[in-house]
Amino acid sequence: MKAQKIEMAVCAMRSPSDTSAVEELFETGRIRPESVIAMVGKTEGTGLHDDYGRELAHLSLSETLARHLGAERRAVGERVTMMLSGGCFGVISPHVTVVAADWVEVDALSPGKRLVACSSRSDAIAPEEVGRMGQVHKVTAAVREAVRASGVDGTADVHCVMVKAPALTWAAIAEVEARGATVVSHDLSTGELGAMSYSNDASALGVALALGEVAEANLADDVIRRDWDLYSEVAATSSGGEKRHAEVLLLGNSSLSASELRVGHAVIRDPIDADGVKQSLRSAGLEFTCCPSAEDRRRIVQVFAKLIVPGSDQVRGRRITLLDDHNAYLSAKAVGGALVAGVVGDTAVFVSGGEKNSHQGPPGGSPVAAVIRM
Repeated sequence: MKAQKIEMAVCAMRSPSDTSAVEELFETGRIRPESVIAMVGKTEGTGLHDDYGRELAHLSLSETLARHLGAERRAVGERVTMMLSGGCFGVISPHVTVVAADWVEVDALSPGKRLVACSSRSDAIAPEEVGRMGQVHKVTAAVREAVRASGVDGTADVHCVMVKAPALTWAAIAEVEARGATVVSHDLSTGELGAMSYSNDASALGVALALGEVAEANLADDVIRRDWDLYSEVAATSSGGEKRHAEVLLLGNSSLSASELRVGHAVIRDPIDADGVKQSLRSAGLEFTCCPSAEDRRRIVQVFAKLIVPGSDQVRGRRITLLDDHNAYLSAKAVGGALVAGVVGDTAVFVSGGEKNSHQGPPGGSPVAAVIRM
């Protein structure tokens, strides 16, 4: 019988244009270029709408994969999900995680559920739909397709849904308003009223609706970035002006998988919740008491996390000044990176975030997923 086998490899990047570690991955045969379904990475840069470092990394990785596939660069975007998050603040190391899927012949499957991965793509999202129910519904449809195609037994086996969706640009806003339509915001930032925050949260609610975490009757344009009791515990979303569709990468576990990897998830309850990170590792199957040992850490493949700026100036009864920080977006990513890296003992971790409040995770919290080797 044939079963899906997922492999992941974390490749360092010395600059946004450095793809030497990815080249080595392909040249040594550890991963076949034809099997790559996604590249998920952290790139140095602003992480905002003007992040040209992220765009350069996207271009460089696409060209490298295209060359190994013997294809045109534009064809890579049609077959591979590219999810690059800008801003390696603090101790986060620039890197890209290459996700590959092969179908292999097996005599029998190992007991228990193991990692499956599936990518999908929404219909084109118009600028006037960004941050509104039009985006929510299109992301929902793409996530539902990924769930169906992934082989998971049910939504309870879905542990991480990453989405990279369109963000607004000045050119897109001008085009929309020339047609007499409107956009959700003229603020292109990740601020409280920022279009990137609206896009990220519309995607998160799209994930929540697809997985049954929220009811459609409770959703409308006016609840997006307002009703924080509506959220997904597994959505990790971001946005960029270079996107025209929402790209989805779903990670789950299935009894039909031949992978040597497993994924789990948890919630980081506040910015100092190391136990939340540890719980994601335990959810994936890593067994330890206080802290993972050196041997345990060698089994950790990657951690995918968000760190949301909480809406309160209190953390466990102590006042913090993060809400008054002009660089709160930057600071939150740095805090999240240090939190995760301190637990796993590695700075090449995927930590995004910086939005003030979000539908990604419960109020004050943030989602975290971990992939380990069995």
